[in-house]
Parts: sequence; structure tokens; C-alpha cells
Amino acid sequence: MKTSGLINAFDIAPNGSAQPIGWDDIKTKLPVLTDGHYLWVHLDWMADGVHDWLIEIAGIDPTIATNLATRGTRPSVFFYDHGFSMNLRGVNLNAENDPADMISVRFWLSENIIITLRNQPLKAFDDIRSAIAAGTAPHSPDDFVLTVAERLAYRVENVVRDLEENVEAVEDDQENVAEGKTLPLRMRGSDIRNQLSRLRRHLAPQRDALAMFVEQKPSWADKRFKRRARALTDKTIRLVEDFDSLRERLQIVNENLMALESERMNRTMYWLTVIAGLFLPISFVTGLLGINVGGIPASDSPWGFAAVAALLAVIVAFEIWLFKKLRLI
Repeated sequence: MKTSGLINAFDIAPNGSAQPIGWDDIKTKLPVLTDGHYLWVHLDWMADGVHDWLIEIAGIDPTIATNLATRGTRPSVFFYDHGFSMNLRGVNLNAENDPADMISVRFWLSENIIITLRNQPLKAFDDIRSAIAAGTAPHSPDDFVLTVAERLAYRVENVVRDLEENVEAVEDDQENVAEGKTLPLRMRGSDIRNQLSRLRRHLAPQRDALAMFVEQKPSWADKRFKRRARALTDKTIRLVEDFDSLRERLQIVNENLMALESERMNRTMYWLTVIAGLFLPISFVTGLLGINVGGIPASDSPWGFAAVAALLAVIVAFEIWLFKKLRLI
């Protein structure tokens, strides 16, 4: 693996202090750590040679290494005799990117070694590096994994709050939307629903992965970490429920707007039918009198046109009276 595949590496002590480790220190073998310390190696899984380094230097089984450094992974957790792997997702907050294009985060933990992999920058790891710079790094591997997962959930929660505000704006705007002008509002709602669906697609399996992590992890460095993991799972469950709730609210708005458009269309069709009904009898009379054959009544009379016009007016007046009596208009 070239050094470009390494993003950072640290030897982290139990008191939260950390020492950076260069590529030369890990390119051929992993360093020997002091008791209580753990090693964090952060890699770009798309870089050349990462897969080989995971197998040859980190000593990870080829099947596990392939799962850690391949495309198309979904949130999951797998436990092995010598460690466990975990895949999570975080919202994409990089410039000119859609938050719903969630970034895959991969973990490998074995005793005192943590290997993380991603293909785009993530704010959660920026938080870890800031904590390291302040001398308050996570004190143990369990603490590290939970801290990263909590930071991922925190930023998902922020995105959900923004989407919730957008949904509320759509709900407010539907009250004042003009007839025939609902399409832009429905398009806004459709865009939000698309974002929600894409976020939920990754967060639902992440909820299941975290729940499995809590229940199946063999041991914890501290019982408090298990409680944190449960709280994190509960938060993820609530976020998934928020996604479902927002999608249902948007569906209700869309149905209301469609009902408004349908009502407008029905009203237009109704009046067209009424008008057609008014003109049908007089069209019949004028069509009958317009046939080019002999014997047309009053064809030679100077009062013929006036008589026909008066007859048509009477027919129209009768139709209007009849329609009102039948409450059609």
C-alpha cells in the first residue's frame, strides 16, 4: 500500500493522549504497544494496496478484508474469534454533496487495534482528531467505536431536523396554494421524500446492526459502554421512526394537493357539461333548420330569423329554469 492510502494513525493511551504514527512505522508490521494503549489506523479503502495491507500486515482474513475494502456494503456487524467488523453509514456533509448520499464507514477491531476505512471525509473522524489534539481521545476501543457511531448519529439527527423544517414549510404552504399552482409544491415534497427514502434505506439496517452489536458483543470494557450502545440504538430507532413519520406527513400533503387539483378538474368538467347541455337542444334546432332541402318553415318570411331566435331564447330560458329546479346550477 502506498502512503496515500493512510489518512492517519495514532498510538492512543488510556488517559486520552495520543502519539501520531507515520507510514514507515506500519507499512511492514504493526508496532508493539504499551499495555492499555491501542492503535488507531485510518485508511482510504479505495486507495491501491489497502486490501493487501489488511491481509498481509494487519493479518485480517481475506474474506473479512474484502468486506472492509469493497463497494456496495450495507450497515452490518460480524463477530469472529479474534475480533469483529462493523459497517456503518454517515451523512455526506462535504461541499456540493447531497447528505442523503451516505458515506460508508468500516471498522475492524481486534484486541488493542482499531482499523477504520472510508472513501470520503467524514466529520465524525474530524471530531476524533480534534479530541486527540486536545488530549481527550477515547480511552478504549469500545469508547472509540461508540464515540464515532454517536457522532454519526448526531449529524443524521441534524439532517432530520432540517428535513422536518422543510416538511413543516410544505405543510404551511399548502394552506395558501392557488388552484392550478400545486405542481411546484408537490415537486418540493417529492424531493424531500426522495431524500428521506435514501436516508432510511441505510439507516434501517444500521439500526439492526447496532441492535445486534449490543446483544451479541461478547464483552465490554465497561458496563457504561453497553448502556451507551443501547442509548445509541434507541436514538437510531427514533430516527428511523422520524423518517417514516415525515414521509407519511408528506404523503398526506400530496393527497391534499391532489384532491385540490381533482376538485378543480371536476368543477371544470361539470361546468363544461352544463354548458354542453345548454347548447345541445339549440344546436339540434339550428342544425335541423340548416339542412339544405325544400320545405324549411318561414324560409321566405322576413320574420323567420327573429322567430327562430326567439324560439332559441325560450329554449335556453326553459333549460336554465329546469337546471335550477334540478339544482344543477
